[in-house]
Amino acid sequence: MEHQQFVVEGVKVVKELLASPCKVDAIYCLEEYRAELLLLLADNTNSLIPPLAGCRARSDKHPEPETITEQQLQKISNLETPNKVLAVATLPQSPFSFHQVKDKLALALDTINDPGNLGTIIRTAAWFGIDTIICSPNTADAWNPKAVQATMGALFRTNVVYADLKKIVEEYNNAHVPVYATTLDGTDIYKTTLSPNGLIVIGSESHGVSPELLALINNKLLIPSFSSGAAESLNAAVAAGVVCSEFKRGVHRR
Repeated sequence: MEHQQFVVEGVKVVKELLASPCKVDAIYCLEEYRAELLLLLADNTNSLIPPLAGCRARSDKHPEPETITEQQLQKISNLETPNKVLAVATLPQSPFSFHQVKDKLALALDTINDPGNLGTIIRTAAWFGIDTIICSPNTADAWNPKAVQATMGALFRTNVVYADLKKIVEEYNNAHVPVYATTLDGTDIYKTTLSPNGLIVIGSESHGVSPELLALINNKLLIPSFSSGAAESLNAAVAAGVVCSEFKRGVHRR
């Protein structure tokens, strides 16, 4: 993004933004929401929520909200039905650090093209306590307005980075930390002992995990179908949800 900024819209998602360490540059709201917004800003000015690894803590106060009309909000909104408030924030700087995540579960996304799917995956991962997501360079932009909305605020509690997944997987392999990938020829995930830490690679619905990347991964997992007339593959966001749930269920069984 040229100006290194992103847009957040809607009461719920803006509330999540204001409670996060992200630097907010501008806030626009309808007159009917201004009083509630000012109370929210007062509560969140001194937020003690810690930043994610690699992110700077917010030290500045939020800007004064600017009141605009419904027509003005409609012009600057990306939503079909704008929702009372819109904020502009600075993209966080969040580099990947293997040593900070090697003892936890992290998610890697290989060529997830749809920003809505990407946002849903981020939201799902956050639900299961996975706060690091590594995207291939050709994965959709997590700060795209559609992706931001789909995360419903989970994006501000997640460290999303873009990197060469081959190098990331090699780093995991060299440290003997398990790497998993979802494939159609893998081992039944429901019959597999899963590690409490490691990297889970989710590929695109159309092509799956790229062959070059898959060649580096020894732990291949299959989400089996229980229907003879099932579709050829699961939606990537649905697959991510099933996999994350099963990994966490394995932890609770120990």
